[in-house]
Amino acid sequence: MSGRYSNPPLQSVDLGERLLAYLKIRDTRAEIRPSKQHQRRLRPEDVERLSVDYLAGAKVTDLAQRFGITRQTVLDHVRRLGLPRRHPKLVAEEVAQAAQLYEAGNSLAVVGSALDVDPGTIRRALVGAGVSIRDPHGRYR
Repeated sequence: MSGRYSNPPLQSVDLGERLLAYLKIRDTRAEIRPSKQHQRRLRPEDVERLSVDYLAGAKVTDLAQRFGITRQTVLDHVRRLGLPRRHPKLVAEEVAQAAQLYEAGNSLAVVGSALDVDPGTIRRALVGAGVSIRDPHGRYR
C-alpha cells in the first residue's frame, strides 16, 4: 500500500549506496576533527619530583602548571601514591588581606579569585576570623 503519507519502498541498491556515502563522509570527518584532549604522561622521575614537591608544601595549581597537567591529575597522582591529602589553608596574612578585600565590598568570589582560593575557603577563613558575612543581597546576617 503506497499512499500519500507512506514511505516509498527502498531498493537494496539504494541502501548500499547510502551506506557507502555515509562511511565516506564519516571517514573524512574523522580526519578533519582534531583530538579532543592532549594527554601528558609523566615519567616516573617526574612523578617522584611531583610527590617530593607536594610533600614540601607546593600548591597543587603550581605543580599542575609546572608539569603541564591539570590540577585533577596532580591530585590523582597524590591519591595513587597514597600521600596524605592536605587542604589549602590561608596563612594569617592572607586571611587579613581577604578580610580587608571583603570589608571593602568585594564578593567572596572576587576575594577568592584575587587570592587564587575557592570562595568557600575564603568564607570559612573569614568566619573563623570573626568577620560578619553578607547575604547575597549585601546585607549583613
